[in-house]
Amino acid sequence: MSNTRDARKLSVDGLEDLRRCAVAAVESGVPRTEVARLYGVSRQTVGAWVRAYRLEGSDALRPRRRGRRPGDQLALSSARQLWMLRTMTTTTPDKVGLRDVLWTWQSLAALAHREFGVVLGTTTIRNYLTRWGFCPDTSQPTRMLPHRATLAHGLRATTGAGTAEAQRRPVTETLWTDHARVRWCVCGPPADPDSRMSLHSDVLFAVTSRRAVLFTPARDPYDGEEIREFYARLLSRHRGPVVLVPGWEPTRRTELLDLWLSTHTERTPVAL
Repeated sequence: MSNTRDARKLSVDGLEDLRRCAVAAVESGVPRTEVARLYGVSRQTVGAWVRAYRLEGSDALRPRRRGRRPGDQLALSSARQLWMLRTMTTTTPDKVGLRDVLWTWQSLAALAHREFGVVLGTTTIRNYLTRWGFCPDTSQPTRMLPHRATLAHGLRATTGAGTAEAQRRPVTETLWTDHARVRWCVCGPPADPDSRMSLHSDVLFAVTSRRAVLFTPARDPYDGEEIREFYARLLSRHRGPVVLVPGWEPTRRTELLDLWLSTHTERTPVAL
């Protein structure tokens, strides 16, 4: 029988004491599994408390008011938003233990839940991305492409289209790709100017025919090797036929991308 208690039924003071005792035990060297058993909560909950404590200090262990009115405190504090930003602008989901190879709304939600115990819907994630300065127009993918001449043809990629599974699902997925230089900004309360933090990052992204957004950080969006790796990650997510529509051209190490394209794709018309 599970020993997990419902922490929501504790008093405010009781919940704070529980959190502080559990974190203190972990910090003193007691395994999280044992702490969870001793205090009657899940190991994931203990992990979320410890991460919050290490990121924000002891104030993070104070229970927050349940429920928020529009404009009240965000689900992610400024420090947690900054941590999310640094993670998604310096690495990819698979390198931090998530399943996907590119960032999506779903993978960001999974990251927030795993690290902070916060459940965020895809609409909330999109709102955070807009708040952070990244809001590609998914209603009309062609608008994000700077050179309309590139729209006449895409690159049909070989992703196992000849397999039996692909033949049962012959629908071709079109991926409209581009890059953006965005200013990731986390703005805290006006009364606390020290909480205002910002990051600058280049991002490679794609909008699918279903209006989903896939993206990854880029040190140099005009580097042929980085574009090649981005395309390869896009292809690894699909087993059926894919058409890549490029929105820009590399200016450095172009031979690396050209070689990859010559062995993985062929030019094909794109219906607009």
